[in-house]
Amino acid sequence: MSYKLYKKLLSLCFLVFASIPLGLAQQVSVDSLRNLLPSLNSESRVDVLNQLGTELRERSQQEAMDYSFEADSIAKEIQYLSGEARAKENIGWINYRRGKWQTAFEYSETAFGLATQINDSLQIARILNNIGALYFEQQNFKMALLQFQNAYDAVEGKDDLYTQIRSLNNLAYIYSQLGNYDSALFFAKKAININEASGSPYLTSFSNRVIGDVYLSQGYLDSASIIFENSLDMARRQGLSTTLASVMHRLGDTYLRKGELDKAEAILLEGVEVSKANNFRDELAKSHKYLAELYEQKGNLRMSLQHLNSYVSINDSLTNKMNQDRISLMQGMFQDNLEKSEVELLKAQNQNQADRLAFINRIVWIMSIAAIIVLVLGFWVVKFNLDIRKINADLVAQQQKIASQNADLERKSEQLQTINETKNKLFSILSHDLKGPIASVKGLIDMTVGGDISQEEFFEILNTLKKDVDSVHFTLSNTLNWSLSQMEGFKLNPVKVNLNSLFKNTEHLLSRQIQSKSLHIKNELPEDLDLMIDQDLIEVVMRNILSNAIKYSPENGVIRSFIKENQSSLIWCVEDEGKGVNPEQISQILREDYSITQSKPGTQKEKGSGLGLQVCKEFVRMVDGNLSIENISGKGARVCVHFPASLLIRETNSVYS
Repeated sequence: MSYKLYKKLLSLCFLVFASIPLGLAQQVSVDSLRNLLPSLNSESRVDVLNQLGTELRERSQQEAMDYSFEADSIAKEIQYLSGEARAKENIGWINYRRGKWQTAFEYSETAFGLATQINDSLQIARILNNIGALYFEQQNFKMALLQFQNAYDAVEGKDDLYTQIRSLNNLAYIYSQLGNYDSALFFAKKAININEASGSPYLTSFSNRVIGDVYLSQGYLDSASIIFENSLDMARRQGLSTTLASVMHRLGDTYLRKGELDKAEAILLEGVEVSKANNFRDELAKSHKYLAELYEQKGNLRMSLQHLNSYVSINDSLTNKMNQDRISLMQGMFQDNLEKSEVELLKAQNQNQADRLAFINRIVWIMSIAAIIVLVLGFWVVKFNLDIRKINADLVAQQQKIASQNADLERKSEQLQTINETKNKLFSILSHDLKGPIASVKGLIDMTVGGDISQEEFFEILNTLKKDVDSVHFTLSNTLNWSLSQMEGFKLNPVKVNLNSLFKNTEHLLSRQIQSKSLHIKNELPEDLDLMIDQDLIEVVMRNILSNAIKYSPENGVIRSFIKENQSSLIWCVEDEGKGVNPEQISQILREDYSITQSKPGTQKEKGSGLGLQVCKEFVRMVDGNLSIENISGKGARVCVHFPASLLIRETNSVYS
């Protein structure tokens, strides 16, 4: 089929929708485009594939992705830059909707380069909306606002009403998130006015949702419920599942605030089903949250707690994923900027070398001519040769400097990767080990303040909460001590410390854990064993090692503390009767650099952070000692601290063995 014939068919297909770029009579438009595909090839096929990708990306993502990939492949093969840019913009947006932000950024960046190369302002505006959404997820609201405003400026007054409305909606949404409600209402209403000409139901329902958010934030509950109901009705009629899920929990919250509990319950339960069916985890978490509040108001504490637990579980998972995705996106943007800087540096260096080589060639040429013409200029030839040698030496020095800079960049990149891995593990510790217990304490306090729990029930739960809070306190102490050791913030203050007395104090501090397992502690340390050492340091080391032994000891087990001495070291050891330590984990703990290992649950499911033995290792090294871990033949593990013999205060000639 010729391109002219394709144009006639496409015009006939869209004759009914002359002023509508996207959205109106979507199914009819999609079916018409599908019917055109078999008869098209080359650029005309790419255009229809891209149109299908744009039409379907909010309703059928996989189908839209398939059309967009085909369009991208054909466009690259025939070098159709405009079609390739449109296809990559669609792929980037679908990846954004799926939460793959780094992939979305890469496709959007490539699409932006292609659109800029051909000066396609409409395509640039579409891509700027994508990039603005990525900046929003990165919580860089200033840059997101700038991208949305630039997108609207690029498309204002053009025929692409869809992109105009999308840009206005994005401006309205970000202003609502920033609390600038007047600006949010201005842009949302402007989008609705323009939308009357295009008739896109998805964009209208989004605009109404933003207006509803503003009214809800300002406390205009009746207006908010009317707006949300209109938006929901549009979404139902068009089968827009993303809008359905996002509006349902908002409308449920509005009904809840108005005291219309039955309406709230019905719409929130429907929202749960829609979110589950489409795997909309953020909307699902919010629906569970409002259902927990609703059932609490109805006095159904069992259902309230059930939905609260679902909310906490899903929200924790989303928070972790969002943090990881934000870090990945920030790292990707940083790496992209770094690579661009390196390329620019190499270009400048290559240009400099080329200029120098050109200069050398000119000098050689001039001197060759001069040598042929006048032998008298031999003196000048020698001088110029010396200059050339100096220039070559400078070039060698420049190359060596560049090589050194490249090695330094590579080393810093490896350090950054290590730091990011450690940071991610610390985030995981703080998220999983701290957030759960704190949420439980808050829930108990809320129920107590609200009078939803009796005094007997309160004290029954209190012991469990105390155990969780003790675990949180221990995790925070270890995290702080480890951080101080890494930042060289721990200063040594050696004093005389009696090891036997210190062990007894530590045993007393951990007496509740010892009693809960009916453990027997065998303290074989001499009464007169004194060390010249920092007391805070040895207290942290002793508490972590004894706590670890308690954690992995079975009920009615025995923990033994004893001392050994050789010519160069004083060795304090703790033995338990647990299952021992995996050899691979021992290797990770004792490696030269720091490594936060995954802590295994204790015999009573006690939690840990994986930092305890790392803190011991770092602190013992501060006094020129070292840590050893070994499994006892048959049963249990032995953890030993090797102190330099110079730390021992000898008041007698006794030798401990």
